[in-house]
Amino acid sequence: MHYNPVAQKYKVILHTKYLTQEEFTDFFSTIKNLKQLSVYFFDPYTATYKTINCYRGDRKVTMKWNRTDRGILYNPTDISLIEL
Repeated sequence: MHYNPVAQKYKVILHTKYLTQEEFTDFFSTIKNLKQLSVYFFDPYTATYKTINCYRGDRKVTMKWNRTDRGILYNPTDISLIEL
């Protein structure tokens, strides 16, 4: 078996804070229609900041609780942003 890498790509995982129903809907409706995103992040390999173009990958969402007096609260959400 031979390993022949074609390219090295970055994968940045965006981790949000706890979100209310309104914040959750606003966030996901904003990123839903984006075909690519420009991401500015710290590259730990070179100790510099980089800007890369990414596409939106997997999303993981978990509802924390639903109380009638305080609304719905979602756990922090993870979204993979993968370099094009």
